[in-house]
Amino acid sequence: MSEPTPEQRMDELMGELLELLEEKVQDEENQELLEAYREREGAADEELDVFEQHYGIRLPADLRAFYKRKNGSGYAFHVLFPGDAAQNEDHVFYMLSLEEMKQENDGTVEIRMQDYFTPEEMHELDPRIKPYLHQKSWIIFGKLGGGSLYLMLDFDPTEQGTYGQIIMFEHDPDFVYYVAQTFTELLEQSNRNLRELERIEY
Repeated sequence: MSEPTPEQRMDELMGELLELLEEKVQDEENQELLEAYREREGAADEELDVFEQHYGIRLPADLRAFYKRKNGSGYAFHVLFPGDAAQNEDHVFYMLSLEEMKQENDGTVEIRMQDYFTPEEMHELDPRIKPYLHQKSWIIFGKLGGGSLYLMLDFDPTEQGTYGQIIMFEHDPDFVYYVAQTFTELLEQSNRNLRELERIEY
């Protein structure tokens, strides 16, 4: 049996995500956000092409497939739960629309780690990530409501990394962490964690 395409796998994962959200979202306010997410439309191919041209990047096929179905998740409606729920090391994020991504990323100033960290501290950085706190080839696509956590696509990894890998910036103390090789892997991890939750609390 042939492997599913990125688009087919994304369909499966997004269907699973919606089922989990419908089960775990229980309070009235977030039921309204869930309803808005259900009705949310996707981005057109032309919009995704323009976004790629604007940043000089190639979006991974799996992420592109998600955005063709849902252009973000809506402000503060958390749909991504990466990390390890069993170890109580999971995080929550809502996904930005393409327009929100442009607002967030345009004007990014590069900040090198070596200007703020000792060599010992920099040694903690995952070898797949270049030593920056911010740089123009990292595209923010997910946020925690208050802005203290960002999920980013990394389009300038080290030789050990993967183009389009998922990384996370955490504020106070500021540092950057590796999350997943692909968006598919991120969503699989997230759905697994969401399944472990009794209910979603925002």
